[in-house]
Amino acid sequence: MSIQVNFDKHSKEANEWLLEIGDRAGFPDRTDWSYGCLRAVLHTLRDRTTIEEVFQLSAQLPVLIRGIFFEGYKPSGKPDKLNAEEFMSRIKKDLGNANPISADEAFRVVIELLYDRTTPGEMDDIRGQMPKAIQQIWNKYRPLETENDWVE
Repeated sequence: MSIQVNFDKHSKEANEWLLEIGDRAGFPDRTDWSYGCLRAVLHTLRDRTTIEEVFQLSAQLPVLIRGIFFEGYKPSGKPDKLNAEEFMSRIKKDLGNANPISADEAFRVVIELLYDRTTPGEMDDIRGQMPKAIQQIWNKYRPLETENDWVE
C-alpha cells in the first residue's frame, strides 16, 4: 500500500501562519522574524503549561507548527514555575538579538493567532493555568469575555 504525503500542503499551511504573524506585527516580508516570534512564544507557553494541555493544544496545530512546538520539549518536571517577569524574559531571550520584535509584541501577535486558529476554549484553558500576573499580561491583549460582554 502506498500513501502519498503532501509536504507542500503542510509547508503552505505553516507559511500562512508565519505570514499572518508578520501581517499582525507589521512586517509581512520577514518570515524569519515571524518564525522567531512563533517559536519563542510557543516554547514559553508549552513549558509553563501542563502536559495534558500541551497535547490538547498540539492536536490543533498544523503539522510543521506542531514540530516547532515540540522541538526540544522535555516534559519531565513540567510545567516550569515562571512568574510574569520570568515568562516574558524567556520570550525575549528566545527571540534573540537579531529579532527587533519586543517580547510583548511577539506574545500579542502569537496569542491573537492562536485564538483565531484553535478552538474557542483552548487558549482560555491554558490562560487559566497561568499565575494571575501572567493572566494580567494576557488580558492586555485578549480580555476574558464575561456574561456582560455576550450579545444575545
